[in-house]
Amino acid sequence: MNTLAIIGGTGRVGQQVVKQALELGYQLNVLARNPKKVTEHKLINVIKGDATDPKALDRLLTGADAIVSTLGPSGINNSIKLAKSSAKEFGSTKSTQAILPLMNKHNISRLILMGGASLQHPDDENNLFMRLLLNKIAPKALGDIYLDREQELRILLNSQVNFTIARAAKLDDAETTKPLKTSHKKFQGGNVSIHSLAAFLLEQVKSNNYFGKAVYVAN
Repeated sequence: MNTLAIIGGTGRVGQQVVKQALELGYQLNVLARNPKKVTEHKLINVIKGDATDPKALDRLLTGADAIVSTLGPSGINNSIKLAKSSAKEFGSTKSTQAILPLMNKHNISRLILMGGASLQHPDDENNLFMRLLLNKIAPKALGDIYLDREQELRILLNSQVNFTIARAAKLDDAETTKPLKTSHKKFQGGNVSIHSLAAFLLEQVKSNNYFGKAVYVAN
C-alpha cells in the first residue's frame, strides 16, 4: 500500500483529493492546522501543523511515497481581495522551499501541486490573445497570488524533483461527465470540476507523462 502526504487536505480541492485517494486505497498522512477538520478514517494519519513549518513537514513526509499539495491562498473561494492579502506571505513558495530538502531526506521524488492558469512555463505555446490575457492582464489583477506561484515554479525548475503542476482557472464544485482536457503547452479552457481536478492530481502519482511540466486542465 502506498502512502501519500497531503497538504491542503481540508480545502475545496484537497477534500476531494482525500476522498478519492481513500477510495483508491491509499494510506494518507494529512497535514492540518486544525486536525478536527480532517475526516476520521483508519487510513488517515493526521499531522497537526503549518505547511511552511519544517518540523511539521518532516513528520508529514515520514513513510510517504509521494506528495500531493493543493495549497493555495486562504480566502480565495470568497474574495480575491482576501486571497491577495493572504498571498503576501508567499505561503506556496515558502512551503515548497521547506519541502524540497525534506524530500531528499525521506527519499521522495514525486511532488504534485496545484497552480493558477496564469502561471507561465517555458513550454507554453499559447496564441497572442491568450498570452495577453494570461501573462499580462491576469498577473496584474492577481498581484501576489501570481508572484507567489511564479516564484514557486522557478524554485521547482531549478530542483531535481519530479514535479507536476495542474494549472486551473475557475473551479466548479459540480461533478461533470465532460472529459478532462490537458496540455502542458496550450490553455484548455476556463472551468474545471474539482472532482476531475482531484482525479488528475492523483493520476500523476504513478504517471511520468508530465514530469517537470505545468499542465493546463479544463473540462
